[in-house]
Amino acid sequence: MADQDANALIRLLLRHTDLAQDAVARMGDLSQAMVSRVLSGQRELRKRETVQRVLEGLTRGYDIPGPVMEHFPPELGLGLNDSGQQTASVLEQVTRLDLNEVPGAETQPPYSAISSAVLSWLVSHTPSGSEKLRGEEGPVAAIRAAAAAFAGLDNRFGGDHARIAATQYLSGTVVPMLRRSYPSSTGRSVFAASAEFVLSLAWMSYDAQRNGTARRYFVQALDLADHAQDRLLGASVLSAMSHQANYVGSYTEARDLARAALTGAGERATATLRAQFLMMEARAHASLRDKGACSRAMGHAEQAFSRRDPGADPAWIGYFDQAEYSDEVAHCHRDLGEARAARRSAEQSLTASSGQEYARSRVFTRLVLASAMLGQGEVEEACHLGAAMVPQVRATSSARCAGYLDAFVDSMRAYKGQPEAERFLHQTRTVKAGGSTGQ
Repeated sequence: MADQDANALIRLLLRHTDLAQDAVARMGDLSQAMVSRVLSGQRELRKRETVQRVLEGLTRGYDIPGPVMEHFPPELGLGLNDSGQQTASVLEQVTRLDLNEVPGAETQPPYSAISSAVLSWLVSHTPSGSEKLRGEEGPVAAIRAAAAAFAGLDNRFGGDHARIAATQYLSGTVVPMLRRSYPSSTGRSVFAASAEFVLSLAWMSYDAQRNGTARRYFVQALDLADHAQDRLLGASVLSAMSHQANYVGSYTEARDLARAALTGAGERATATLRAQFLMMEARAHASLRDKGACSRAMGHAEQAFSRRDPGADPAWIGYFDQAEYSDEVAHCHRDLGEARAARRSAEQSLTASSGQEYARSRVFTRLVLASAMLGQGEVEEACHLGAAMVPQVRATSSARCAGYLDAFVDSMRAYKGQPEAERFLHQTRTVKAGGSTGQ
């Protein structure tokens, strides 16, 4: 089945049937944690005996044919390109394989696969870009508006909500624009707008935990930013890649990418950008449990954030406000086991936020707050907040939200036997039995 690809079969069953993760785990004689990691692309089943056992368990009682399936070329989309025409060709291939859900796309490529692209960008001698860009109207403005619209849907409803539509827009609208010839300044505008769009799609793919595809979109966004001679946008792409690397457990890589963003931006970085890049480095140090390095990075970030001037920032960093900054600080304290500080920063983040524009981010913050409450021994209060998050997670198409909830549920199991914890764990078991956690 699926060219003997048990990983592809697991993903297809979970995405296109009503089967829940625990049901697929039982059928394949796997742990639910392993099924979750396969779905997110963090792990692959490779041992022949394991693959055979899982395939037999998942297909027992069904006559499922075994066609030879196309596989995602492991090197596709992981390097910088010589021209916009070449970038268009790469993106055309990536989007086709992405839309067809070709096996191999979800696996997160190792850092070594993209290190040459990052190094090439770091050492490139990008001009100052003092020439005024042209082409801000018409198609370029439309691409920027589309990028903002899809990013808004992502932030509010989760990455899988409109990801397919965004991928189709990239394939049908953005890629053909990249194939055309333009005067220098107009071409840079096209590349910059396209970079912003591909970056938005990369974030959506990451939130949907299609990590291999997301990494390819991130690298191609970096390539487009390089063609646009937009050093700050390229640095922001590296910062986003650091965020993803930290989430999937590649902490040293996350640290290095954050440092590359700061180094590559150099003196051009605004105070807001410096603060954001430094917080990504701090997040990586916290994951590595390096309290001293984390504190230093957070201290530098705080100094930069206190000097920020939103009027001097590119529009695409506008999301990094007080609420987002405090949320990142809360994550650092949580990962260092500093429950009181994590709670204080999470509460500051929630106080500073308003409206539904970044509803998904507030789910993350509230689950960090619930974890901090648990760390302070406030089991009943943590359960109450965690229970309130269950329907909000169900309402999103965000695999990351589901992952945050799963992590909180796992931490709550240490309190089994306490009535509040038992009620909460029963509630989440009921949700998972219905297959409605968004995973």
